Amino acid sequence: MKPTTLYIILFFVMIAVHFGLWEWLKIGFDVVFFRYYIFLTLLFVMVITVLSIIKNQFPQYIGFGFLGLVMVKMAALFIAMGQLELSTVPNYKLHFAIPYLVSLILETLFAVKLIQFQDASAAEKDEKNQETTSL
Repeated sequence: MKPTTLYIILFFVMIAVHFGLWEWLKIGFDVVFFRYYIFLTLLFVMVITVLSIIKNQFPQYIGFGFLGLVMVKMAALFIAMGQLELSTVPNYKLHFAIPYLVSLILETLFAVKLIQFQDASAAEKDEKNQETTSL
């Protein structure tokens, strides 16, 4: 299974668990919940996609791309917070910060995996170059 697929599956498992808890606690505000997760899913998929593109085009800048995308994601969430009407939900900081942080952790793990793969392939290329120059 590809790492991208694994992280996307884990993201949707997190949504299902949070939604299950949401329904079990009978909090209500399903429309706000649904709009927030649509927005968070779009941001998550954007980060994964852009990091994959950066890996293919500019592999040495994966870390910088990740930092920039995290800043864009946070700014977009603050801008859209009023439109999503998150403050209408009681204890909204608890209910909406945890899914954001879980998605951030998944994105971070994905970026680390890309960087490790990049470092491993760069080390392999260096070994091959050293072998050919020593012959």
